[in-house]
Amino acid sequence: MHILSIQSSVARGFVGNRTAVFVLQRLGHAVTCIDTVAFSNHPAHGGFRGEVHPAHSIDAIASGLEERGFLKDIDLVMSGYLGSAANAEAVARTVDRVGAPYLLDPVMGDDPGGLFVAPDLPDTIRRELLPRAAIATPNRFELSLLAGGEVDGAASAAGIAGTLGPELVVATSVPAGEGRIACVGVSGGEARQAVVPRVAHPGYGAGDLFAALFAARWRRGWAEAMALAAGTVHATIARSPGQDLDIVGAQALFADPPPPPPLEPVGTAVRSR
Repeated sequence: MHILSIQSSVARGFVGNRTAVFVLQRLGHAVTCIDTVAFSNHPAHGGFRGEVHPAHSIDAIASGLEERGFLKDIDLVMSGYLGSAANAEAVARTVDRVGAPYLLDPVMGDDPGGLFVAPDLPDTIRRELLPRAAIATPNRFELSLLAGGEVDGAASAAGIAGTLGPELVVATSVPAGEGRIACVGVSGGEARQAVVPRVAHPGYGAGDLFAALFAARWRRGWAEAMALAAGTVHATIARSPGQDLDIVGAQALFADPPPPPPLEPVGTAVRSR
């Protein structure tokens, strides 16, 4: 595929486009990227410097690509950390320009820290981006925030995901009993989960890695792509005890992933929006 990735960029470390471009290219995909922010590093290091790019910059880059015919062969648009509500609106305009399927990773917060973006961004994502998305990959916190319901396990995640809007929703970091977390996917009334052990140390940028790995394989079957991504992200976090994921050191896992966790049905009636 040729993928347009609209996400953050950092000078050091692996989050946003720094992860997505490397992983997608490592798996054989062409990538065009637009950065939404330029930061020195992930904020988990205790601080950072840099800036959020203005929305008109995103519009200008998208216009330049369109004027030269560089958007005609895009097979998938994906977005991650946006930096501002105005940038979410710029992403919506870009999705409309391209006309390809859109994967929304609604990066807004996580457990246990909660919301780490501007308070007006969730509503803009809900209003402008969810209706355009064919796929959404929220974590547990983001799914609960967007859908307005509490997610405390696979059954509630599946039920709430079915109300969100996109044809396919894959929720990550869903509680699955002591020492375990699940990815829960819902599409066409079908709900399945892939459960992996919880790693004790944080995996900053794990959601960005999951979205890239999933995007790389979703056309071959969403459930299998979810399980492969879940197992690979777990293995990558396990070998990355620092503040940044060891994306370069783990790259062999991306092309030759470890055996995925088994896919299991989720026993709940999936509600429709």
